Amino acid sequence: MWHDPVTMENARRIECCSLSNACGLSLTKDTVHVWVLNDSDVGQASATFVQTLSPDERKRAHACKRARDRDRVIARRGMLRTLLGYYLDCRPECLSFGVADFGKPFLQREGAAQLAFNVSQSDGIALLAFAWNCHIGVDVERPVGGFDVAGVASQIFSSTELKTLEANRSVSVDTFFSIWVRKEALLKALGTGLYSGDLTAYTTEDDSRLGGGHWRALYNRTVVTSGWTCVDFDLRPQARGALAVSLDGVQVSLYVCSFAP
Repeated sequence: MWHDPVTMENARRIECCSLSNACGLSLTKDTVHVWVLNDSDVGQASATFVQTLSPDERKRAHACKRARDRDRVIARRGMLRTLLGYYLDCRPECLSFGVADFGKPFLQREGAAQLAFNVSQSDGIALLAFAWNCHIGVDVERPVGGFDVAGVASQIFSSTELKTLEANRSVSVDTFFSIWVRKEALLKALGTGLYSGDLTAYTTEDDSRLGGGHWRALYNRTVVTSGWTCVDFDLRPQARGALAVSLDGVQVSLYVCSFAP
């Protein structure tokens, strides 16, 4: 039910793209770009991006005890800066960030407010999403077992989502994370954060009007994503992801980052 690959109607482009070619991509008002950065590339990415970071960001990265964690921080923050620089036609090291309520970052730059972005990271993978003049949220999680799936779900899932989990008991961990990434992407797009209210009041479910890979969200049985594009990213076997963006019928392009010449 949840796991159609990201080849649904409005997200057919799955490309391996070198960042050296990213400046040639056109982020128009009717497109969303989502970039995938895998851990296999963070070593090279950190060497490429370290000079784009601010002194505070470099200090935070070098405070990591493990080299792998340091490389992740540098790679993911540097990639965000580099892509924002491409889309805004500016030097990535000149960008500065603020933090809104509930921890969502924003750009402190004239005219930059029109470029919406969001970042999510899990062990081994990161997603970075970009679009113009909208609210956007993205989430990625790496399914892991060893926890009380039903117990955790009872605290954060709606009754409809709990029924879906129960109906897929044989793949409960996979189903749990497929629901969870939708809910987190939605709340990040709404800007409310994960701890700002009753999560069980929100329901995410397949959107039968649009077919596999599309979903919608309700708040106390009222649809809150009318005119939005909400899609799943099946990044098997590594992760599950979801995107929620307040734009109707946009083209979602998924780019797997490459550092090849």
